Parts: sequence; structure tokens; C-alpha cells
Amino acid sequence: MTASEEDPVEVQEPSAIDSEMVPDSIRDSLTSSIRSAPRRFSSWTSGKVRSSGSWVKGGITRFIGFFRNPVANSRQAASQIRTRSKSGWRQLRREMDSLTWVQLIGVIAVFALFLIIPLLSVVWTSFTDSDTGVFTLQHFIRLFNDSNIWPWVYNPVTGNTDFFANLTPAIYDPDLNLLVIYGWDLGGVLNSIYVAILVTIFSVILGVFFAFIVARYDFFGKKVIRTLLIFPILATPFVGAIGIKEFLGADGFINKLFEPIRDILNMVLLPLGAPIPAIWLRGLAAIIFVQSLSFFSLVYLNAYSSFMSIDPSLEEQAENLGAQGLGLFRSVTFPLAMPGVQAGAILTFILSIEDLGTPIVFQDHVSARNTLAFQVFNNVATQAGGLDPKGPTIGILLLVFALVGFMAIRKYTALRSYDSGTKGGQWNPRTRRISRKATTLLYCLLVPLLFLALIPQVSVIVLSFAGTWSTDSLLPDVWTLDNYQVLWAYPDVTQSIYLTLIYGAIATVVIVLLGASAAYLIARRDIPGKTALDLLVTSPIALPGIVIATGYFTLFYNTPIFPVGGPAFLIIMSYTVRKFPFTVRAAYAGLMSTPVVLEEASQNLGASRNRTFFKITMPLIGVSVLAGSLLSYVYSVSEVSTSLILGSVGREQAPMTFWTAEILDMTGQYGGANNAACLGVLMMALQMAVITVTTKILGARSSAITGI
Repeated sequence: MTASEEDPVEVQEPSAIDSEMVPDSIRDSLTSSIRSAPRRFSSWTSGKVRSSGSWVKGGITRFIGFFRNPVANSRQAASQIRTRSKSGWRQLRREMDSLTWVQLIGVIAVFALFLIIPLLSVVWTSFTDSDTGVFTLQHFIRLFNDSNIWPWVYNPVTGNTDFFANLTPAIYDPDLNLLVIYGWDLGGVLNSIYVAILVTIFSVILGVFFAFIVARYDFFGKKVIRTLLIFPILATPFVGAIGIKEFLGADGFINKLFEPIRDILNMVLLPLGAPIPAIWLRGLAAIIFVQSLSFFSLVYLNAYSSFMSIDPSLEEQAENLGAQGLGLFRSVTFPLAMPGVQAGAILTFILSIEDLGTPIVFQDHVSARNTLAFQVFNNVATQAGGLDPKGPTIGILLLVFALVGFMAIRKYTALRSYDSGTKGGQWNPRTRRISRKATTLLYCLLVPLLFLALIPQVSVIVLSFAGTWSTDSLLPDVWTLDNYQVLWAYPDVTQSIYLTLIYGAIATVVIVLLGASAAYLIARRDIPGKTALDLLVTSPIALPGIVIATGYFTLFYNTPIFPVGGPAFLIIMSYTVRKFPFTVRAAYAGLMSTPVVLEEASQNLGASRNRTFFKITMPLIGVSVLAGSLLSYVYSVSEVSTSLILGSVGREQAPMTFWTAEILDMTGQYGGANNAACLGVLMMALQMAVITVTTKILGARSSAITGI
């Protein structure tokens, strides 16, 4: 049969899916996205309203149905509860033994006493009158009548709502040709929200860009780039802010570095009346800059893992259908990597809101003090141990943001996400070898971005070695090691380093014992409530440490475990709870990549569960537990929020991060930014060593570094 004799084939217009595979120009993509944004938002909103309406309708129906025949329904409910309880109890008896009971009780006891109950104590303090113990909303009413927290304040005299905000984000000084940027000051709540949103946006842009380049292209020096991209996670924003504050000043390194270029451009632009000014970041603008450069690595690590775990056949099929370049990335690659990107972005949002160290460094501008984290610190941390209800009340707001974000993380990625990561070895990720010319062009883009990303670390290192530094000099006039004398010549700092290492070591021992147990229960035991246990042990990564520390004040202060001037025990327990997820996730990753048949074989040969756990399971996952424990240790040593708050009521027992903040504000031989930077370098060096070792150990499971 010839072609003309075949049945006629109907030619159809390309479907919506086919058209999605056709590569678009960047302009067309942006135009389409902008035009469709209102429709997508309307569709999303209507969908949420419909689902919420269905949920409410179902609840009302069940409520009415219950009261139509309450006796029968009560008996039916009681019968269901008894049936589930008996089934759950039988399942527990089948799965549990003496060791497993000890493991479960130990994990629940620690988290109940040092996480759940303190958080409930914060809630109780926020909603009760301190004198009568009666439920009240007065603390929240007073909070939202504070212009430092909320910009719209009701004026009972005039009957109007006054608006307190600084809507001038920058000031230009024509005499100095200096532009001072500090951002809008809208009060603590809105400041924290919009700062976190901007930090998340910038972090996602940088993180996804670097992750895609490293995951999809092979080029000379790629291993060096990968190593450098881990550096931003080495130090907390608190440490990076110490150096950046000096580098971003009116006469700082950045302005001096670009001064010759700015002068040349101004010679051309001055006749046009548009000179390029020097820029000084202060307040909220500086916080956004510091946090973006510190947190984008969280997005990078998770996005990189997602890009590497994508099945190449999915992209190849899209290419066969006509997708190329930006169209392929937009319609296939990026959506497949979205879980990792979303998890990193949400965690960045949470950590930005709860970050305390950066606002403390830039508190010389009022807008930095008008953040939720700083306001909690300002109303909780006092040498006398006083507690203003305003602190816990603000803590509730932080807790709400954190819980909403954490539940969003759980929606897109869970503890079991390691399954897909380990399966990534089934295929070779799609990578493209680029030419020397393309590599040169790529480096022209990567080098400036890497320079920008590494400013926090570089600035701290330079500052620690700087001696005299004249205002017209790009680099210090004198380089010196004298600044490092603060580590051994100042007794309080020396003791704080010693105590910090001990606190971290003790916390790590507890974390290893309980973390391996929790991971084993989740991975190897089918017990009722396993999902809740999973949620409990991974939640501290997203819960504000400043709120947990506030709970220790409201619950334990002036008791035997938290005596006046003696916060050491609770500092250790805060490290234990806060850094628990790192070991749990690493141990769980090891268990998921270890065949369960090895443990079953041991039991078939007569070994008990306890003996199998210690002789078979633990040796098999020992490397993963070691890697997780190293991470827990190094992040305990660099913990900021709980260290600053708890250390404020016991300076003799305060850890290193507390004394870093103290030295930063001090004057004299051992005071100032140079000496504080030395402590920052010490923390960075410790973190670099541990993270390098851990990355080698964990390999593809390196997302455990972020706790996600």
C-alpha cells in the first residue's frame, strides 16, 4: 500500500503539552508568566477556598450527625477507640523489646522535657496574666500597640490609627557622594517577614544557579568550585556579619575596591548629572545582604542533590518532543528538582526570621533592632534574669512562622527522601563537557559571584589579621597575629572556648545515643505513632532556638537545673535538642542504604534483637553515625541564639559565641571587631575541617549537612 492509499491522517493543532515543549525566548517566557500570573493566583485561591469549604462542610456534617444519635455514635466511637488501642498495643508488643523500650522512652523523655514542655511554657506565659494566672490576650494587645513591633497603632485620644513607619529606604549625601541604604522600617513583624522573603529570593537565585552549573556541566576547576561553594555555610551569619560590617562601611574595602572604576564612570556621567555614589549598607539592608550570602548554600546543597537524582530518561524524552534550553529547564528539569529547592528555600526563610546574631551586629541602626528575634533577646536576656512577658509573646509569633514553614517542608520533602538520593546511583547524571572558550566565559560569570558569596568569610579572615588600617588604604597597613592573643591572654575567652568544646562533646554523646536509637525506631520498627516520632525528632532544625531558650527561662529559671548564674546544664541540653536532627538523618540514611536482610540473618541464626543491634546494625551504620555526630558537634560549637540568651545570665559559664558578641562591643586591648573576628576564624576552621570530613563520609547523602 502506498502512502496515498493509507487512511488519511488528521492533522491536529499542537496540544498544550506539546506547546510547552517548544523552546521559548526569555522575553516570551517572561511575558507569558506575567500575563498568566493573575489567572494562576485566582485558580490557586479558588482551589484553596473550595478545599477549605469541603473540609468545613464535612466537619459540620459529622458534628450534626453525631448529635442526631449521640448515644449510638458515642458507643461506636468508643468501640473504634478500643479496637485501635488493642491493635496498637498488639503491634507494640510484637515490635518492642527491652532495648527498644529504653530507646523510645529516652528519646521521648528528652524531647518532652527540653523541647515540648518549654515551648508550651512560652505559650502559657503569653496567654496568661502573671499575677492572676487567668487567660488573657492583653500581652498580644500591648504587643501590637508597640510601634517597634507593628506600624499601625490605635490612638485612643484621637480615635484614629496612627502609622509609624520609615518608608525612606535610603539617604543620599551629595557632599560625600554616599548612598546609605537601610531599608524600610515597618516594625518588627513586617520587617522580619519582608527581610526573610528577600533573603529567600536571593538565596534561591544564587543556590539554584550554582547547583545547576555544577550538576550539569563538566569544566576545568569544577572540584575547586564545589569546595568553595561549601564555604558560605561554614560560619553563621553572626560571624560573617562581623567582617562584612567593616567591609561595607562608607570607607570600607568594597567602596575602596571599586573607587577607581567609580571615579572613571563619574567623569563620564557627571555632565549628565548622575554620578555613581559609594554605597553603605546599614540596618535591614545589611541584614539582607549578610543572610543571603550565608544561607544560599542551603538551597545549593539541596538543589544540587535534586538535580543529581533526576532520571536522565525524563529529560531525554522531553528533548525528543522538542524541548531545548530554557524550555527544557523550565518545563522538566526545574519542576523535578523543585522538592529540594522548596525545602532549602523554606528552611532559609525560617532561619532568616529567627537569626539573632546579625541584628545584634548591626544594631547601631534602629531598623536592625526592630526585628522579632532582637526584640525577644532584648526582653528576655538580662543579667538579673528578668522576664518581660513581651519576650515570650513575640516568641509565639516566631514559633508560628517556624511551624508553618516546617509543615511546608514536610509536604515537599521528608526523612525518607534519602531513598531517592541513594537510588540516584542507578544512572549517570546528565553532564555536558564544555569547551575552553565556554569555560572562560563561565568563569567570567562565576568568579564575581563567588567573590560576592565569599565576602563574609574573607572579610572575617582579613579583619582578624589586620593591624592599623588607614581610611584611604584598600588593605590593612599592617598585618599582625597580635589579635589572636585574645584566644589565650583573655581569661574569660579562654575559658569560654574550653567550656564550648566540653558542652559540644557532652551534647554529642547524648545525641549519638539517642539519635541512633530514634533513627533505628523509625527505619526498622513498625510501631504506632512512628510518623509523629519522625516529626518530633526532625522539628528542632526549623524551630527558633531563641524561643526554646525563652521556654527554659519561663519553665526552669531559678530551679536546681537552671540556678541563677548557672546555665551550663541547659546550654548542653539546648545543644542536644537543637542539633539532634543532623545525627538522626545521617543515621537514618545509613539504615536505608543497609539491607535489612543482614539483620534478619543474624536473628535467624539465634541472635537476639539487642545483640543484633549492637553487633550488626551499629557497625554497619557506624560511619554514617560518625558523620552525623561530627556535624552535630560542630554546629553545637557555633550555636548562637541559645548561647547568647542563656549565657547572658551566667557569664562565667557562657560559651564562645556569647563572648564573641561581648568582645565585639568592648573597647580596649581585647575589644573590637578585630579580636571578635579571631573567634569567628576559630569557629570557621573547626567547621571547615568537620564538614570536609563529613562530606567525604556521607557522599551523595550530603543533604544531611542541612538537616533536611
